[in-house]
Amino acid sequence: MVRRMLTYSTRILAGLILVLTLATQASLATDNATASDADLTSDAAFNRAVQAVKSKNYDAAISIFEAQAEASQHDAQYNLAVLLHAGKGRPQNFQQALIWAWSAVLGGIEEAAELADELADMIPEKALDDARESLRDKLQTRIDAGDRTAVMQFASYHATLLAEADFETAYIWYSIAAAIGEDGSIEARDDAKGKVDDEEIVKLQVKAGTIFEGLTFNN
Repeated sequence: MVRRMLTYSTRILAGLILVLTLATQASLATDNATASDADLTSDAAFNRAVQAVKSKNYDAAISIFEAQAEASQHDAQYNLAVLLHAGKGRPQNFQQALIWAWSAVLGGIEEAAELADELADMIPEKALDDARESLRDKLQTRIDAGDRTAVMQFASYHATLLAEADFETAYIWYSIAAAIGEDGSIEARDDAKGKVDDEEIVKLQVKAGTIFEGLTFNN
């Protein structure tokens, strides 16, 4: 099943028009609300939220997207950011919208980057720092819970989202991501290594090994 994201424009939100990308009309039939759709993190729930946006039932939509965003479903994180930016279903909250837009960016949702950049320009530096800290805590919590996908994102957070990139920490976590076989991690690790003082590499590798020994992953 192909999940759908809300469109975003830097100038006009255009009523949160939907990009419909289902492969066939038949797949829509699975999106009907039934007793089996009780799980708010399911694809069927996601599609109900999209339909709720079409019906301007933003409160119902945002409740589903929020549950899925907390479950690290990155397309839902982007949709939640769009709604919070627009003030649909909840009052506008640029800081929370930014946290979810950044989360979506780290999760590979390319459409979220433009929204994140605009939101970052709309809030003061202290709020930006708080948003970064909140996102860091979310990622660390996921790692502590054994979510291996958070490792690469944690590394990318330090390389790309801080006010001043921390390539030493990024190298440590890209190294851990490479050790567990995350896609793209070797290239990212080697790129980060090129931005770190050679005299620090051995120390960073020892630290990566120590952290790695203390981690346990669910999958």
